Amino acid sequence: MKKILVLTIAAILVVSVSISVYFLAFRPEYDLLSPPTYYLNGFPVNDFAYQLQELDINEISSSSYDLIIIDYSSDGTEEGEFTSSNLNQMKQEEKLLLSYMSIGEAETYRFYWNNSWDSDNNGIPDVDSPAWLDIENPEWEGNYKVKYWYEAWQKVIFGSTDSYLDRIIDVGFDGCYLDIIDAFEYYEDTYSFAKAEMIDFVVNLSTYAKAINEDFLVFPQNGEILLDNSTYRNAIDGIGREDVFFNDNRKNDEGEILQIIELLNLLKNEDKTILIIDYPTRKPVIYQAYSQAYDNGYLAYVGPRDLDELITYDFSLPD
Repeated sequence: MKKILVLTIAAILVVSVSISVYFLAFRPEYDLLSPPTYYLNGFPVNDFAYQLQELDINEISSSSYDLIIIDYSSDGTEEGEFTSSNLNQMKQEEKLLLSYMSIGEAETYRFYWNNSWDSDNNGIPDVDSPAWLDIENPEWEGNYKVKYWYEAWQKVIFGSTDSYLDRIIDVGFDGCYLDIIDAFEYYEDTYSFAKAEMIDFVVNLSTYAKAINEDFLVFPQNGEILLDNSTYRNAIDGIGREDVFFNDNRKNDEGEILQIIELLNLLKNEDKTILIIDYPTRKPVIYQAYSQAYDNGYLAYVGPRDLDELITYDFSLPD
């Protein structure tokens, strides 16, 4: 019996070693990829990162990424707003910092929010709330749709010393990264000027920011259909686009990918920066996401969808 047991253990060890040797010999290899290089205000950029939560100032400071998109506040609130000193520290390893700013939805944790606007927290603005405030986004708690073409909402975003954009400019960010640009899609069926109003909003915001600092960068996220408009393209310095090649680990439809690329190339052909953000979690898919972005002349970043961690990969290391 002991002999059988010894032989069995030996056989298991042989099989285990054989399997280990096989995977060591034939595991996938990931070649070092070569990204394109863009120039933003003369600064070369060939990599970027995107983190909005759980940010560590020291980690950002020591990172070699050329461009990083972060929130203007450590926790999104007024109390957590970064100072100029914080910004200077984070820029120690020469880099550009863009501040995230949602202009197509109102967020309940921002400095401008008043709890009386939805006092019972049922997602429906109270009667005496601002005319621009719409219902809560059912997919994002605490995010309320806004009629972004209303002047009163736009004044929250830019145009005064206490506005959202002015806070970002004053503290020393190199630019802004505008989210919920595609809010026009929600209103298109009921408001025929929804798309044109978003174009005007971004153009006016950019004109205002660049009058204060001509080098201030303006990057919208998504809503690439607006790139058909040359005035819109002239007002921005680049674009970020999520979920281009993959939706998590699932490959997107080739026809849809080609439509997106055709629109992004309207901007790329004007030597403006294209940032691709995909969210796969499997390493072979992550590698493909970077590879396909680079093949199209775009920069890429793959991180967790919660954007709560700064990620690097051995095949696309920031330099």
